[in-house]
Amino acid sequence: MRKYYLDNLRWLIILLLFPYHVLLIYSNIGSYYFHAGNSIIANTFILSLAPWFMQLLFTIAGIATYYSLKKRSASEYLKERISKLLIPSVAGKIFVVPVSVYFGSLYSGYTGSFLDFWLDFFTHWLPNLKSGILIGHLWFLLYLFIVSLIALPIIMKYKNGKWEIPLEKVTIPKLLSLIIPLAFGSLFLNLYPEKSILQFFLVFIFGYFLLSDEGVQQKLEDKRWPLFISFLAINIFYLLISVPNIGSTVNTSSQSTFQSFIGAFIMKIFENSIMWLGVLGVIGMSKHYLEFKTSKTLYLSAVSFPIYIFHLPWINMFAYYIINWTPNQPLQIILIICLSFISTIATVELVRRIKGFRFLFGIKG
Repeated sequence: MRKYYLDNLRWLIILLLFPYHVLLIYSNIGSYYFHAGNSIIANTFILSLAPWFMQLLFTIAGIATYYSLKKRSASEYLKERISKLLIPSVAGKIFVVPVSVYFGSLYSGYTGSFLDFWLDFFTHWLPNLKSGILIGHLWFLLYLFIVSLIALPIIMKYKNGKWEIPLEKVTIPKLLSLIIPLAFGSLFLNLYPEKSILQFFLVFIFGYFLLSDEGVQQKLEDKRWPLFISFLAINIFYLLISVPNIGSTVNTSSQSTFQSFIGAFIMKIFENSIMWLGVLGVIGMSKHYLEFKTSKTLYLSAVSFPIYIFHLPWINMFAYYIINWTPNQPLQIILIICLSFISTIATVELVRRIKGFRFLFGIKG
C-alpha cells in the first residue's frame, strides 16, 4: 500500500526550498552565490529549517527504499537509482549548475558572456569541485545516490539472512537514543561543506530498518504532538541562541584537541536532537494529516525531483534582475519566489516533452 503522506511530505519539503534559497540571498548565513541583505527574519527562517529538513528527505528515501525493494530486485533498484539520481546529477552539473553560478558571478561584477563563463567553469573544474561550486545544490542527488549504493548490499544481506530486528520492541525512547550515533556520525565525512554523508547514511538506514515498519509509524502518529512540541521547543531555543550570534567567531585555539572534540560532540548532540526530533515529529504529524491524494498532489509528487533540479537557476536569475530593478525587499522576495516557481514548473513540462532531456533529468513521460 502506497504511503501518500510520505509523497506529500517529500514535495512539501522540496517546495520549501523556494523561500529557503530566496531568503538565503537576504541572510548572512553560509556562502550562497550572492547576498543582498542581512535580515533577521531571513536568518531565523533559514536556521529554523537547516538542521533537519534535508535529513528528513533522506529518511523518507530510506523508508521508500523498503517499499521499493518489496517489488523490485536489487539490480532493478540500482538501475532506478542511476536513472533518477546519478544521470540527472551529471546532466545538472553540465546544464543547470553553471547557470546558477553565472548569475551569482554577474552580481559580483563578472561581465563576460555565459558561453565564456561556461567554458571557464569546466576548464577550472578541479578548484570548482573542491569549493563545492561544481556540485552546487545537486549535492543532494549525489549524496542520495552514494548512500543508496552503500546501503544496498547491507539491506540485501539483511533480507537474505536469518536475523531480524524485533521491531515490536522499538519504542519512542529507543528511537530518541539514536541521537547519540547520529551526533557521532555527523562529525565525520563532511565531503560537502557542513554536510556529513555519514549522518545522511544513518538517517537513510534508520528510515529503512525502523521507520518503514507499520507499528513504528503508528507509534510516531500516536506520539506526534509530544514529539512535535518537543521539536518546536528545542528549535526555538536554538534560534534564540543562534540568530543573535550569526557572523560572530569563537576562538578555540587555546583549547586542546580533546576539549575541542568534546565541545564539538556536545554541540552535535544538541543539533542532532533538533534534527531527529524534527524528523520523528514531522513524520508523525504527516502520517495523521497528510495521508490523502488529489490530482495536484500526485502531480507534485511525480515532479518533485525535477523541481529540485531546476529551481535554483531561476531563483538566481530572477534575483539578479529584480534586485537591480526595485529596492523594495518584500516585493523582491515575493516576485522571486512566484516567478521562479512558475518558471520551474514550465521548465519541467518542457523537458518532459523532449525524450532525450527527459532521460537526462530522470523525468517520466
